[in-house]
Amino acid sequence: MKKRMADIRENLATNLGYRLAALLMATVLWVWVQSEQQVESRVRARVSWLLPDGMALVEPPVEQVTLTVEGVQAIVRTLRQREMAIEVDLRKATEGDVAVDLAEKSIAGLPQQLHVRAVSPSQVRVTLDRVLRRKVAVAPATVGTVAEGYRVTAVSVVPQRGELEGPVSVLKAIDSVTTEEVDIGGLRADADITVGLALRKGVGLAGKGQSFVVHVDVEPVITERRFESVPVLVRDAAYAASTEAVSVLLAGPEEELGKIDAGLVSVMVYLPEGFAEGGGQARHGKGSGPRYEVVHGGGEAVRVQGVEPDRIGFVRKE
Repeated sequence: MKKRMADIRENLATNLGYRLAALLMATVLWVWVQSEQQVESRVRARVSWLLPDGMALVEPPVEQVTLTVEGVQAIVRTLRQREMAIEVDLRKATEGDVAVDLAEKSIAGLPQQLHVRAVSPSQVRVTLDRVLRRKVAVAPATVGTVAEGYRVTAVSVVPQRGELEGPVSVLKAIDSVTTEEVDIGGLRADADITVGLALRKGVGLAGKGQSFVVHVDVEPVITERRFESVPVLVRDAAYAASTEAVSVLLAGPEEELGKIDAGLVSVMVYLPEGFAEGGGQARHGKGSGPRYEVVHGGGEAVRVQGVEPDRIGFVRKE
């Protein structure tokens, strides 16, 4: 038994040594990989442009490039957290075409230990042009559809002209621009929306303080709805309607007309104070003599377009 226990202790000591040695070798190998192994990676770098006073680029310039870099893995892995940039200084350039070799430019933010194998694009050609200011017409732009039962009657923008700034060759071809799109989806009333202008890159508003407001005029869609067999009532209990039912045509906002309950539409006859005749006919609207009104509960926007027959008879009850 004692011999067996000794063998077990000896095996454990031996295996522990092997394990420690393996762990040490793995650690050394990891350190070597991080500090010595060369790897390649692709990252992006921002491109900024310095231009001469009074000059602008005709076409939108390259704003970023892709760098293929090589170096030890530990440093390459840090590039994802870095912001790298290439500055192109054209302040001494003159009007016209300029060739730019981006591969020759220094890269700010790139660790010195890394080597740049490629820049894409490596070369670009830009065109410098004089800056021009010009006033052009501004038109409103909308997208979407107003709420059901409503329609757009007018769309306008204030001011109707804006002053732009950009390359001469570009601005000379621009006579008008539009605002940014205004979403009018679901509108039920007039609206004023402050927006910018939809401009191509390289063209902007001249100076500060220019703002544009798009005004959208919205009104209900006016339609008609006819109600048949509308009952006639007389306000004076001593009289009854000889015309028992009529046809009523109402006009108004589509949404309001759709809410009217046909069972609640009626015609009420009003007799002048002291009326003592045996009967007669009432007319619609205000005035002297017997009159009638259509009761519909549709609100002030709903009006009576017609009643058939247009004169309603009534008689004194026996």
